[in-house]
Amino acid sequence: MNCSKRCRRLWKSVNPSFKPCVCVGKGQVVNQIASFLKEIEIFQGLSDISAERLAKRVELQTFEAQKLILRRGAPGDRMYVIYEGEVRIPIVDEHGQMRFITHLHKGQVFGEMALLTGDPRNADVVANTDCTCLVISKDTLEDLIQSYPEVAKFLTAILGERLCRSGGIRKVGKYNLIGELGRGGMAVVYEGVHPILERSVAIKMLSHELVYHQEFAERFREEARIIANLRHPNIVEVFDTEEAYATFFIVMEKLSGTDLRDIVRTKGGLSYEEIRILLREMASAPDCAHSKGVIHRDVKPSNIVISPDGKAKLTDFGLAVRVDMNESKQFAPASSVGTPCYMAPEQIAKKHLDGRADIYALGIITYELLIGQPPYLGSVVDVLKKHLRGEVPHPRKINPDVPEDLDTFVRTATAKKPEERFQSCAEIVNFFRDPSETLNADRLEVQTLTFVYDKTLQKKVDALLEECRQKAKAIDGLIVR
Repeated sequence: MNCSKRCRRLWKSVNPSFKPCVCVGKGQVVNQIASFLKEIEIFQGLSDISAERLAKRVELQTFEAQKLILRRGAPGDRMYVIYEGEVRIPIVDEHGQMRFITHLHKGQVFGEMALLTGDPRNADVVANTDCTCLVISKDTLEDLIQSYPEVAKFLTAILGERLCRSGGIRKVGKYNLIGELGRGGMAVVYEGVHPILERSVAIKMLSHELVYHQEFAERFREEARIIANLRHPNIVEVFDTEEAYATFFIVMEKLSGTDLRDIVRTKGGLSYEEIRILLREMASAPDCAHSKGVIHRDVKPSNIVISPDGKAKLTDFGLAVRVDMNESKQFAPASSVGTPCYMAPEQIAKKHLDGRADIYALGIITYELLIGQPPYLGSVVDVLKKHLRGEVPHPRKINPDVPEDLDTFVRTATAKKPEERFQSCAEIVNFFRDPSETLNADRLEVQTLTFVYDKTLQKKVDALLEECRQKAKAIDGLIVR
């Protein structure tokens, strides 16, 4: 069987010794191109399968030396990956005067912003030597992504490389970009400034992989309005959203402080009383959201930020979902959002969710604060199976010093069946309610006991104070500070 012209052209570019009479399977060509793409930084986030799917859709184009590849001002509808050879890009100023020339080589890309904006080309590109390019057209890519949204990951890598880079993109909507604050699997966060209010903000760029789930894009606009209206002292405030560069940006309050994950790593944990205070605040926050039908779905230590004055704030509500409690149909990507260590059984099983999934996560976090590690460790698959079938160990059985109320909270919050947990975050707030809220201020008396001791006795003093606190708790109407 004779090879197709396309197959011959492809193989000749990857194998200079190719002879027209040799028949080579198309699969080998695709694998060769996929492997080449995976060596390039912006494509390294793609799985092998996604890279192969993309490789099947690229076109190969050759250019003789000195040939104009792209013309400044021409419509932009495709990007180029240099497979062999070199190109040059003359950079001119607004007056058309040459400033300098940039040279790009094998493995580098040009014209990539056309996939995100469709704007006219901002510079000429000329083949400096004979060169071969892999060409990815916007129409072909969008058709591919509609079926396989995960392929869109490389678009996020392209944009992330351009944002804040010297000479790159310095603005998203009305906000000026300062620099990158952090990144995760589904988003990158940048620091920005409102140009008129001069207010520092955090700007979260959502992964293009999420955005190309059509149902996500449609619901995001609706949910963003609801999330932006959540006003609570323990919830990070969302100010605005922007749509640009084929993705969504969430503009939110820029926090100062440290997330709970880092506090546990550096400090080793929190005192029992600090845990109670944290739970009051962290139950109060989702309770406000749940009352508006918004479920967080990713409550975890890294999404809890403790400010310098000790106040906790729950972050990352930008990926929350609003669920009609009478609706059985789940929003498609919802079940895939979450962190395995803290996911409720019904979330893993892709069942209908309500606020009790967030309560389960709070129970797992509390276990980790009490014991020093999550209840389930191992591979992702093992952890998910244990959440579905295993019982969370009782903290007091591992550490008898754990107070009974915190042990009870963990056991109740992490029940496998949602109906056996606390039924609302308001119940948790009441469970840990400060008794002073119900006392008559006119009848209060205060006594103080001061300990002076060598720092080597710290652990013994802590144990003594906790024992005293537990005994005092048994006396109705007595509060220990």
